[in-house]
Amino acid sequence: MLLTILSMIVNVAYLVILNIAFYTDRAVMPTGGIREWHRSPVARLQIADQSFLFYLQIVLAAVSIISGILLLLGVRKSIMRIIQTVSTIGATVLFVIIMIVTADSNARYV
Repeated sequence: MLLTILSMIVNVAYLVILNIAFYTDRAVMPTGGIREWHRSPVARLQIADQSFLFYLQIVLAAVSIISGILLLLGVRKSIMRIIQTVSTIGATVLFVIIMIVTADSNARYV
């Protein structure tokens, strides 16, 4: 039961962290000035045209949270435990991939 609650908290934390603006982008404007933007990993994924990673993160987090709630409500099927564990591991791996991709992405200005 503790693992179920911990996985739900971790998935919510992943979604919160992905929406915190902690990246700083700078660009030289045509007037010669430098413009600075503060962006979240979600914003950088959208700029890099890879927002499907965030949607996949939402799906994995939702599956993990819903299966965790079902486990807390008394559904004691072993398949639910496996689904919850696999989706939590998948969400963690995808969170790490998103953080690596956003740290190394360059904005596409068209």
